[in-house]
Amino acid sequence: MSRNQAGIRARLDRGALLALCDRGVQAALDAGADEAEVYAEATAEVEVSLAKNDLDQVRVSDEVSFGVRVFVGGRLGFATANDPGAVVATARDAIAVAKASPVDPGAGLPAARALQDRPDAVDESLLVIETGALAKLAVDLLAWTRGRDPRITVDTGGLAVAHAVRAISASTGVRAAWGSAAGSGHMFGMALDGDTVGSFAYDGDAVRTLAELRPRLESAFDRFVGAATGALGATAGESFRGPIVLPPEAVEDVLIGPLLGNLGGDAVRQGRSALANRVGERIAAPGFTLVEGGPGLAGYPLCPFDREGQPRVSMPLVEDGVLRGFMYDGREARAAGVESTGHAQGGATALPRVGAGALELATGPVPVSELERMERGVIVTRFSGSTDPVSGDFSGVVKGGFLVRDGERRAIHETTIAGNLWDCLMNVSARADAAEVRYGSRAWPALRVEDVSITAG
Repeated sequence: MSRNQAGIRARLDRGALLALCDRGVQAALDAGADEAEVYAEATAEVEVSLAKNDLDQVRVSDEVSFGVRVFVGGRLGFATANDPGAVVATARDAIAVAKASPVDPGAGLPAARALQDRPDAVDESLLVIETGALAKLAVDLLAWTRGRDPRITVDTGGLAVAHAVRAISASTGVRAAWGSAAGSGHMFGMALDGDTVGSFAYDGDAVRTLAELRPRLESAFDRFVGAATGALGATAGESFRGPIVLPPEAVEDVLIGPLLGNLGGDAVRQGRSALANRVGERIAAPGFTLVEGGPGLAGYPLCPFDREGQPRVSMPLVEDGVLRGFMYDGREARAAGVESTGHAQGGATALPRVGAGALELATGPVPVSELERMERGVIVTRFSGSTDPVSGDFSGVVKGGFLVRDGERRAIHETTIAGNLWDCLMNVSARADAAEVRYGSRAWPALRVEDVSITAG
Protein backbone atom coordinates (compact mmCIF):
# COMPACT_ATOMS: atom_id res chain seq x y z
CA MET A 1 0.00 0.00 0.00
CA SER A 2 1.11 3.50 -0.71
CA ARG A 3 0.90 5.44 2.56
CA ASN A 4 1.80 9.10 2.65
CA GLN A 5 -0.21 12.29 2.38
CA ALA A 6 -2.58 10.36 0.09
CA GLY A 7 -3.66 8.07 2.95
CA ILE A 8 -4.90 4.72 1.66
CA ARG A 9 -5.93 3.54 -1.75
CA ALA A 10 -6.44 0.13 -3.34
CA ARG A 11 -3.50 -0.99 -5.46
CA LEU A 12 -5.56 -1.48 -8.65
CA ASP A 13 -8.11 0.98 -9.95
CA ARG A 14 -11.26 0.07 -11.85
CA GLY A 15 -9.58 -0.11 -15.25
CA ALA A 16 -6.67 -2.24 -14.07
CA LEU A 17 -8.93 -4.61 -12.13
CA LEU A 18 -11.26 -5.03 -15.13
CA ALA A 19 -8.26 -5.75 -17.35
CA LEU A 20 -7.18 -8.46 -14.89
CA CYS A 21 -10.64 -10.02 -15.10
CA ASP A 22 -10.63 -9.85 -18.89
CA ARG A 23 -7.24 -11.62 -19.05
CA GLY A 24 -8.50 -14.39 -16.80
CA VAL A 25 -11.64 -14.95 -18.88
CA GLN A 26 -9.67 -15.10 -22.11
CA ALA A 27 -7.11 -17.47 -20.57
CA ALA A 28 -9.90 -19.79 -19.43
CA LEU A 29 -11.56 -19.79 -22.86
CA ASP A 30 -8.19 -20.45 -24.53
CA ALA A 31 -7.69 -23.41 -22.16
CA GLY A 32 -11.00 -25.00 -23.15
CA ALA A 33 -13.73 -23.47 -20.96
CA ASP A 34 -17.22 -23.29 -22.43
CA GLU A 35 -18.00 -20.36 -20.14
CA ALA A 36 -15.77 -18.35 -17.83
CA GLU A 37 -16.10 -15.63 -15.21
CA VAL A 38 -13.54 -13.74 -13.15
CA TYR A 39 -14.57 -11.73 -10.11
CA ALA A 40 -11.87 -9.62 -8.44
CA GLU A 41 -11.47 -7.36 -5.44
CA ALA A 42 -8.72 -4.89 -4.58
CA THR A 43 -8.83 -3.63 -1.00
CA ALA A 44 -6.68 -1.37 1.15
CA GLU A 45 -7.40 -0.85 4.84
CA VAL A 46 -5.98 0.80 7.93
CA GLU A 47 -7.36 -0.63 11.16
CA VAL A 48 -6.70 0.63 14.68
CA SER A 49 -7.59 -1.92 17.35
CA LEU A 50 -8.38 -1.35 21.01
CA ALA A 51 -7.96 -3.81 23.88
CA LYS A 52 -8.37 -3.60 27.64
CA ASN A 53 -9.24 0.11 27.65
CA ASP A 54 -6.21 1.08 25.64
CA LEU A 55 -4.80 1.41 22.13
CA ASP A 56 -3.67 -2.01 20.94
CA GLN A 57 -2.16 -1.96 17.46
CA VAL A 58 -2.40 -0.53 13.96
CA ARG A 59 -2.78 -2.93 11.07
CA VAL A 60 -2.29 -1.95 7.42
CA SER A 61 -3.39 -4.31 4.66
CA ASP A 62 -3.35 -4.21 0.88
CA GLU A 63 -4.65 -7.13 -1.14
CA VAL A 64 -5.87 -8.11 -4.59
CA SER A 65 -7.82 -11.34 -4.79
CA PHE A 66 -9.77 -12.96 -7.62
CA GLY A 67 -11.77 -16.07 -8.32
CA VAL A 68 -12.07 -17.85 -11.67
CA ARG A 69 -15.27 -19.82 -12.29
CA VAL A 70 -15.51 -21.99 -15.39
CA PHE A 71 -17.80 -24.57 -16.92
CA VAL A 72 -16.43 -27.35 -19.11
CA GLY A 73 -18.88 -29.87 -20.54
CA GLY A 74 -21.41 -29.04 -17.83
CA ARG A 75 -18.82 -29.39 -15.07
CA LEU A 76 -17.99 -26.59 -12.61
CA GLY A 77 -14.46 -25.55 -11.74
CA PHE A 78 -13.36 -22.77 -9.41
CA ALA A 79 -9.92 -21.54 -8.36
CA THR A 80 -8.75 -18.46 -6.52
CA ALA A 81 -5.50 -16.56 -5.95
CA ASN A 82 -4.20 -13.24 -4.62
CA ASP A 83 -1.37 -12.67 -7.11
CA PRO A 84 -2.49 -10.72 -10.21
CA GLY A 85 0.41 -12.23 -12.11
CA ALA A 86 -1.04 -15.71 -11.58
CA VAL A 87 -4.39 -15.12 -13.31
CA VAL A 88 -3.53 -17.31 -16.35
CA ALA A 89 -2.31 -20.17 -14.14
CA THR A 90 -5.38 -19.81 -11.92
CA ALA A 91 -7.66 -20.05 -14.97
CA ARG A 92 -5.94 -23.29 -15.93
CA ASP A 93 -6.34 -24.57 -12.38
CA ALA A 94 -10.07 -23.92 -12.60
CA ILE A 95 -10.21 -25.87 -15.87
CA ALA A 96 -8.43 -28.80 -14.20
CA VAL A 97 -10.91 -28.74 -11.31
CA ALA A 98 -13.84 -28.73 -13.73
CA LYS A 99 -12.54 -31.70 -15.69
CA ALA A 100 -12.22 -33.70 -12.46
CA SER A 101 -15.71 -32.74 -11.21
CA PRO A 102 -19.07 -34.44 -11.82
CA VAL A 103 -21.62 -32.93 -14.18
CA ASP A 104 -23.38 -30.04 -12.47
CA PRO A 105 -27.14 -29.84 -13.21
CA GLY A 106 -27.01 -26.11 -12.44
CA ALA A 107 -24.15 -25.44 -14.86
CA GLY A 108 -24.04 -22.05 -16.52
CA LEU A 109 -23.43 -18.36 -15.98
CA PRO A 110 -26.18 -15.73 -16.05
CA ALA A 111 -26.50 -13.63 -19.19
CA ALA A 112 -25.49 -9.98 -19.13
CA ARG A 113 -28.19 -7.50 -18.13
CA ALA A 114 -28.22 -3.72 -18.22
CA LEU A 115 -26.78 -2.08 -15.11
CA GLN A 116 -27.71 1.29 -13.69
CA ASP A 117 -24.85 3.75 -14.06
CA ARG A 118 -23.88 4.55 -10.49
CA PRO A 119 -20.85 6.62 -9.49
CA ASP A 120 -18.31 5.16 -7.09
CA ALA A 121 -19.13 5.73 -3.42
CA VAL A 122 -15.78 7.26 -2.53
CA ASP A 123 -15.37 10.23 -0.20
CA GLU A 124 -11.79 11.33 -0.85
CA SER A 125 -11.58 12.88 2.62
CA LEU A 126 -11.85 9.38 4.07
CA LEU A 127 -8.97 8.14 1.95
CA VAL A 128 -6.57 10.93 2.88
CA ILE A 129 -6.92 10.45 6.63
CA GLU A 130 -3.48 9.61 7.98
CA THR A 131 -2.80 6.60 10.18
CA GLY A 132 -1.83 8.80 13.12
CA ALA A 133 -5.06 10.79 12.82
CA LEU A 134 -7.12 7.57 12.78
CA ALA A 135 -5.29 6.28 15.85
CA LYS A 136 -5.92 9.59 17.65
CA LEU A 137 -9.62 9.39 16.75
CA ALA A 138 -9.79 5.86 18.15
CA VAL A 139 -8.19 6.97 21.42
CA ASP A 140 -10.47 10.03 21.60
CA LEU A 141 -13.58 7.89 21.07
CA LEU A 142 -12.40 5.40 23.69
CA ALA A 143 -11.99 8.24 26.20
CA TRP A 144 -15.34 9.74 25.16
CA THR A 145 -17.08 6.40 25.63
CA ARG A 146 -15.56 5.67 29.03
CA GLY A 147 -16.28 9.25 30.02
CA ARG A 148 -19.98 8.59 29.56
CA ASP A 149 -19.80 6.31 32.60
CA PRO A 150 -16.66 5.44 34.61
CA ARG A 151 -17.94 1.90 35.13
CA ILE A 152 -17.47 1.07 31.45
CA THR A 153 -14.63 -1.23 30.44
CA VAL A 154 -13.88 -1.83 26.76
CA ASP A 155 -12.61 -5.35 26.21
CA THR A 156 -12.03 -5.00 22.46
CA GLY A 157 -12.86 -2.48 19.77
CA GLY A 158 -11.48 -0.63 16.83
CA LEU A 159 -11.75 1.84 13.97
CA ALA A 160 -11.03 1.19 10.32
CA VAL A 161 -10.98 3.01 7.00
CA ALA A 162 -11.03 0.97 3.81
CA HIS A 163 -11.01 1.51 0.07
CA ALA A 164 -12.34 -1.29 -2.12
CA VAL A 165 -12.68 -1.83 -5.86
CA ARG A 166 -14.75 -4.68 -7.30
CA ALA A 167 -14.76 -5.89 -10.89
CA ILE A 168 -16.27 -8.74 -12.86
CA SER A 169 -15.91 -9.99 -16.43
CA ALA A 170 -17.57 -13.03 -17.99
CA SER A 171 -17.78 -14.69 -21.37
CA THR A 172 -21.55 -14.07 -21.31
CA GLY A 173 -20.98 -10.33 -21.74
CA VAL A 174 -21.05 -9.35 -18.08
CA ARG A 175 -18.48 -6.62 -17.45
CA ALA A 176 -18.56 -4.04 -14.65
CA ALA A 177 -16.50 -2.37 -11.93
CA TRP A 178 -17.24 -0.17 -8.91
CA GLY A 179 -15.33 1.40 -6.03
CA SER A 180 -16.23 2.43 -2.51
CA ALA A 181 -14.74 3.82 0.68
CA ALA A 182 -16.00 3.18 4.20
CA GLY A 183 -15.18 4.11 7.76
CA SER A 184 -16.31 1.86 10.58
CA GLY A 185 -15.89 1.20 14.28
CA HIS A 186 -17.10 -1.03 17.09
CA MET A 187 -16.77 -1.64 20.82
CA PHE A 188 -17.34 -4.74 22.94
CA GLY A 189 -17.26 -4.78 26.72
CA MET A 190 -19.23 -4.47 29.92
CA ALA A 191 -19.84 -2.33 32.99
CA LEU A 192 -18.17 -3.07 36.33
CA ASP A 193 -19.52 -1.62 39.58
CA GLY A 194 -17.32 -2.90 42.38
CA ASP A 195 -17.80 -6.64 42.42
CA THR A 196 -20.92 -6.41 40.26
CA VAL A 197 -20.44 -7.29 36.60
CA GLY A 198 -22.99 -6.32 33.98
CA SER A 199 -23.82 -8.20 30.82
CA PHE A 200 -21.56 -7.96 27.77
CA ALA A 201 -22.62 -5.38 25.19
CA TYR A 202 -21.59 -4.66 21.60
CA ASP A 203 -22.30 -1.87 19.15
CA GLY A 204 -20.81 -0.20 16.10
CA ASP A 205 -21.54 1.35 12.74
CA ALA A 206 -20.18 2.03 9.27
CA VAL A 207 -20.41 5.15 7.10
CA ARG A 208 -19.42 6.32 3.64
CA THR A 209 -18.10 9.79 4.54
CA LEU A 210 -15.57 11.21 6.98
CA ALA A 211 -18.06 13.84 8.17
CA GLU A 212 -20.37 11.08 9.42
CA LEU A 213 -17.71 8.94 11.07
CA ARG A 214 -17.36 10.48 14.52
CA PRO A 215 -21.00 11.46 15.13
CA ARG A 216 -22.34 8.09 14.00
CA LEU A 217 -19.81 6.19 16.11
CA GLU A 218 -20.60 8.38 19.12
CA SER A 219 -24.25 7.40 18.71
CA ALA A 220 -23.31 3.71 18.47
CA PHE A 221 -20.99 3.88 21.47
CA ASP A 222 -23.63 5.75 23.47
CA ARG A 223 -25.95 2.79 22.82
CA PHE A 224 -23.13 0.48 23.91
CA VAL A 225 -22.78 2.36 27.21
CA GLY A 226 -26.53 2.24 27.79
CA ALA A 227 -26.72 -1.50 27.14
CA ALA A 228 -23.72 -2.28 29.35
CA THR A 229 -24.74 -0.13 32.33
CA GLY A 230 -28.41 -1.00 32.03
CA ALA A 231 -27.63 -4.60 32.91
CA LEU A 232 -26.09 -3.70 36.28
CA GLY A 233 -28.03 -4.60 39.41
CA ALA A 234 -29.97 -7.39 37.75
CA THR A 235 -32.43 -9.32 39.90
CA ALA A 236 -34.49 -12.45 39.38
CA GLY A 237 -37.06 -12.39 36.62
CA GLU A 238 -40.49 -13.97 36.47
CA SER A 239 -41.97 -16.89 34.56
CA PHE A 240 -45.10 -16.23 32.54
CA ARG A 241 -46.49 -16.12 29.01
CA GLY A 242 -46.80 -12.67 27.55
CA PRO A 243 -45.34 -9.94 25.35
CA ILE A 244 -41.72 -9.22 24.55
CA VAL A 245 -40.21 -6.06 23.11
CA LEU A 246 -37.42 -6.47 20.59
CA PRO A 247 -35.18 -3.39 20.32
CA PRO A 248 -33.49 -2.97 16.91
CA GLU A 249 -30.40 -4.90 18.05
CA ALA A 250 -32.56 -7.97 18.82
CA VAL A 251 -34.97 -7.83 15.85
CA GLU A 252 -32.54 -9.53 13.48
CA ASP A 253 -31.48 -12.24 15.94
CA VAL A 254 -35.00 -13.28 16.93
CA LEU A 255 -37.07 -12.68 13.79
CA ILE A 256 -35.36 -11.45 10.64
CA GLY A 257 -32.39 -13.81 10.59
CA PRO A 258 -34.48 -17.00 10.83
CA LEU A 259 -37.01 -15.56 8.36
CA LEU A 260 -34.26 -14.87 5.81
CA GLY A 261 -33.17 -18.49 6.10
CA ASN A 262 -36.50 -19.37 4.48
CA LEU A 263 -36.44 -16.70 1.76
CA GLY A 264 -33.55 -17.94 -0.37
CA GLY A 265 -34.15 -19.85 -3.60
CA ASP A 266 -31.63 -22.43 -2.42
CA ALA A 267 -33.67 -23.13 0.74
CA VAL A 268 -36.81 -23.57 -1.37
CA ARG A 269 -35.12 -25.92 -3.84
CA GLN A 270 -33.53 -28.00 -1.10
CA GLY A 271 -36.73 -28.35 0.91
CA ARG A 272 -35.41 -26.22 3.79
CA SER A 273 -38.00 -23.47 3.54
CA ALA A 274 -41.36 -23.53 5.27
CA LEU A 275 -42.50 -20.83 2.83
CA ALA A 276 -42.25 -22.81 -0.42
CA ASN A 277 -45.39 -22.35 -2.57
CA ARG A 278 -46.72 -19.65 -0.23
CA VAL A 279 -46.10 -16.52 -2.31
CA GLY A 280 -49.18 -14.33 -2.01
CA GLU A 281 -50.13 -15.72 1.40
CA ARG A 282 -50.09 -13.89 4.72
CA ILE A 283 -47.12 -14.92 6.86
CA ALA A 284 -46.91 -11.93 9.23
CA ALA A 285 -49.07 -9.31 10.90
CA PRO A 286 -50.51 -6.46 8.84
CA GLY A 287 -47.99 -3.64 8.45
CA PHE A 288 -45.00 -5.98 8.56
CA THR A 289 -43.08 -5.00 5.41
CA LEU A 290 -39.54 -6.24 4.78
CA VAL A 291 -37.77 -4.78 1.75
CA GLU A 292 -34.48 -5.93 0.24
CA GLY A 293 -32.77 -2.64 -0.51
CA GLY A 294 -30.88 -3.76 -3.60
CA PRO A 295 -28.22 -1.10 -4.31
CA GLY A 296 -28.34 0.08 -0.69
CA LEU A 297 -30.22 2.12 1.86
CA ALA A 298 -30.23 5.92 1.86
CA GLY A 299 -26.78 7.28 2.65
CA TYR A 300 -24.92 4.00 2.25
CA PRO A 301 -24.87 2.85 -1.39
CA LEU A 302 -23.78 -0.68 -2.16
CA CYS A 303 -22.21 -2.05 -5.29
CA PRO A 304 -24.87 -1.75 -8.05
CA PHE A 305 -24.19 -5.33 -9.21
CA ASP A 306 -24.07 -8.59 -7.29
CA ARG A 307 -21.37 -11.27 -7.16
CA GLU A 308 -22.40 -12.42 -10.67
CA GLY A 309 -22.64 -8.97 -12.24
CA GLN A 310 -26.44 -8.90 -12.12
CA PRO A 311 -28.23 -5.65 -11.27
CA ARG A 312 -29.21 -5.13 -7.67
CA VAL A 313 -32.75 -3.80 -7.42
CA SER A 314 -34.99 -3.02 -4.50
CA MET A 315 -37.75 -5.59 -3.96
CA PRO A 316 -40.30 -6.36 -1.24
CA LEU A 317 -39.86 -9.77 0.37
CA VAL A 318 -42.84 -9.39 2.69
CA GLU A 319 -45.36 -6.63 2.07
CA ASP A 320 -48.02 -5.73 4.64
CA GLY A 321 -47.60 -9.22 6.06
CA VAL A 322 -47.90 -11.00 2.70
CA LEU A 323 -45.05 -13.02 1.20
CA ARG A 324 -44.05 -11.44 -2.14
CA GLY A 325 -41.07 -13.44 -3.35
CA PHE A 326 -37.75 -15.17 -2.84
CA MET A 327 -34.13 -14.21 -3.44
CA TYR A 328 -32.27 -15.89 -6.33
CA ASP A 329 -28.76 -15.98 -7.68
CA GLY A 330 -28.07 -17.30 -11.17
CA ARG A 331 -27.96 -20.98 -10.24
CA GLU A 332 -31.14 -20.95 -8.18
CA ALA A 333 -32.94 -18.82 -10.76
CA ARG A 334 -32.20 -21.40 -13.47
CA ALA A 335 -33.41 -24.20 -11.21
CA ALA A 336 -36.66 -22.32 -10.51
CA GLY A 337 -37.17 -21.18 -14.10
CA VAL A 338 -37.05 -17.49 -13.17
CA GLU A 339 -34.64 -14.58 -13.59
CA SER A 340 -31.96 -13.81 -11.02
CA THR A 341 -33.07 -11.20 -8.50
CA GLY A 342 -29.49 -9.99 -8.06
CA HIS A 343 -28.91 -11.79 -4.77
CA ALA A 344 -25.61 -13.52 -5.44
CA GLN A 345 -23.45 -12.63 -2.44
CA GLY A 346 -19.84 -13.34 -1.55
CA GLY A 347 -16.31 -12.30 -2.31
CA ALA A 348 -13.65 -13.25 -4.79
CA THR A 349 -12.35 -16.24 -2.85
CA ALA A 350 -15.56 -18.29 -2.84
CA LEU A 351 -18.39 -19.30 -5.13
CA PRO A 352 -21.52 -17.10 -5.08
CA ARG A 353 -24.24 -17.84 -2.56
CA VAL A 354 -27.79 -16.53 -2.13
CA GLY A 355 -28.16 -13.72 0.39
CA ALA A 356 -29.46 -10.24 1.11
CA GLY A 357 -27.43 -7.08 0.67
CA ALA A 358 -29.50 -4.38 2.35
CA LEU A 359 -32.66 -4.82 4.40
CA GLU A 360 -35.25 -2.42 5.77
CA LEU A 361 -38.24 -3.17 7.96
CA ALA A 362 -41.09 -0.66 7.84
CA THR A 363 -41.66 1.52 10.87
CA GLY A 364 -45.03 1.94 12.56
CA PRO A 365 -46.95 4.63 14.44
CA VAL A 366 -45.87 3.85 18.02
CA PRO A 367 -43.21 5.77 20.01
CA VAL A 368 -40.70 3.47 21.69
CA SER A 369 -41.84 4.67 25.13
CA GLU A 370 -45.36 3.50 24.34
CA LEU A 371 -44.07 0.25 22.87
CA GLU A 372 -42.55 -0.66 26.23
CA ARG A 373 -45.68 0.28 28.18
CA MET A 374 -46.86 -3.19 29.16
CA GLU A 375 -48.67 -4.59 32.18
CA ARG A 376 -46.00 -7.30 32.27
CA GLY A 377 -43.43 -8.17 29.64
CA VAL A 378 -39.73 -8.59 28.87
CA ILE A 379 -37.39 -6.38 26.84
CA VAL A 380 -34.98 -8.59 24.91
CA THR A 381 -31.76 -6.61 24.59
CA ARG A 382 -29.56 -9.53 23.54
CA PHE A 383 -30.63 -13.01 22.47
CA SER A 384 -28.53 -16.16 22.29
CA GLY A 385 -30.42 -19.17 20.99
CA SER A 386 -31.43 -21.24 18.00
CA THR A 387 -34.39 -21.62 15.66
CA ASP A 388 -35.46 -24.68 13.72
CA PRO A 389 -35.45 -23.37 10.13
CA VAL A 390 -38.57 -25.25 9.05
CA SER A 391 -40.81 -25.65 12.09
CA GLY A 392 -39.85 -22.21 13.35
CA ASP A 393 -39.59 -23.36 16.98
CA PHE A 394 -36.99 -21.35 18.88
CA SER A 395 -35.53 -21.17 22.35
CA GLY A 396 -32.74 -19.09 23.81
CA VAL A 397 -31.45 -16.90 26.58
CA VAL A 398 -32.09 -13.19 26.99
CA LYS A 399 -28.94 -11.51 28.30
CA GLY A 400 -29.01 -8.06 29.81
CA GLY A 401 -32.79 -7.96 29.52
CA PHE A 402 -35.45 -6.14 31.48
CA LEU A 403 -38.70 -7.11 33.13
CA VAL A 404 -41.45 -4.53 32.66
CA ARG A 405 -44.29 -4.25 35.17
CA ASP A 406 -46.90 -1.53 34.74
CA GLY A 407 -44.54 0.49 32.56
CA GLU A 408 -41.62 0.34 35.00
CA ARG A 409 -38.61 -1.78 34.08
CA ARG A 410 -35.77 -3.43 35.98
CA ALA A 411 -32.75 -5.41 34.87
CA ILE A 412 -33.09 -9.18 35.26
CA HIS A 413 -30.76 -12.16 35.24
CA GLU A 414 -30.55 -14.39 32.18
CA THR A 415 -34.04 -15.44 31.20
CA THR A 416 -35.20 -18.03 28.68
CA ILE A 417 -37.72 -17.23 25.98
CA ALA A 418 -39.30 -19.81 23.69
CA GLY A 419 -41.88 -19.76 20.96
CA ASN A 420 -42.41 -20.19 17.25
CA LEU A 421 -41.11 -17.86 14.54
CA TRP A 422 -44.26 -18.10 12.42
CA ASP A 423 -46.51 -17.39 15.40
CA CYS A 424 -44.33 -14.46 16.45
CA LEU A 425 -44.48 -12.90 12.97
CA MET A 426 -48.28 -13.08 13.10
CA ASN A 427 -48.24 -11.71 16.66
CA VAL A 428 -46.26 -8.53 15.99
CA SER A 429 -48.61 -6.09 17.69
CA ALA A 430 -46.68 -2.83 17.38
CA ARG A 431 -43.79 -1.25 15.47
CA ALA A 432 -41.81 1.75 16.64
CA ASP A 433 -42.09 5.01 14.72
CA ALA A 434 -38.36 5.20 14.02
CA ALA A 435 -35.73 2.75 12.81
CA GLU A 436 -32.08 2.41 13.73
CA VAL A 437 -29.67 1.91 10.83
CA ARG A 438 -26.79 -0.47 11.58
CA TYR A 439 -23.65 -0.66 9.45
CA GLY A 440 -25.42 1.16 6.65
CA SER A 441 -27.31 -1.90 5.43
CA ARG A 442 -29.83 -2.87 8.11
CA ALA A 443 -32.69 -0.65 9.30
CA TRP A 444 -34.95 -1.98 12.05
CA PRO A 445 -37.59 -0.41 14.27
CA ALA A 446 -38.26 -1.89 17.70
CA LEU A 447 -41.15 -4.40 17.75
CA ARG A 448 -43.57 -5.77 20.31
CA VAL A 449 -44.53 -9.43 19.97
CA GLU A 450 -47.33 -11.06 21.93
CA ASP A 451 -47.71 -14.49 23.56
CA VAL A 452 -44.14 -15.69 24.10
CA SER A 453 -43.10 -18.18 26.80
CA ILE A 454 -40.81 -16.53 29.39
CA THR A 455 -38.98 -18.57 32.03
CA ALA A 456 -36.92 -16.94 34.77
CA GLY A 457 -33.39 -18.29 35.26
